[in-house]
Amino acid sequence: MQNQEIPENEVVEYPTPYDYTLVAPVVDAGGISVTSINLQEPTIAEIESLSDNTKKFGSMKAFKTMLANHTKVDVATINKMGARDLNGIQKYYDYFLGV
Repeated sequence: MQNQEIPENEVVEYPTPYDYTLVAPVVDAGGISVTSINLQEPTIAEIESLSDNTKKFGSMKAFKTMLANHTKVDVATINKMGARDLNGIQKYYDYFLGV
């Protein structure tokens, strides 16, 4: 499934795992270009950890931590990602979190 524009009120079923192609690739700490990341359906434990970390550190830091743990992409590389990619990745997780 390629990234695509989804009408705002349309429900989309995402496969899992899901290879999200970055709109704007980034370079990781090792100098490797990251062009896509593999997203997985979160487990109940990961959702609980996200909730706990949101209370402790705020929603953005909690989300980046979950994403780093989930994808094995380090937080420093995640911090380089653009807003369009953040939005696309969040839509994937919102599907499972019922947001």
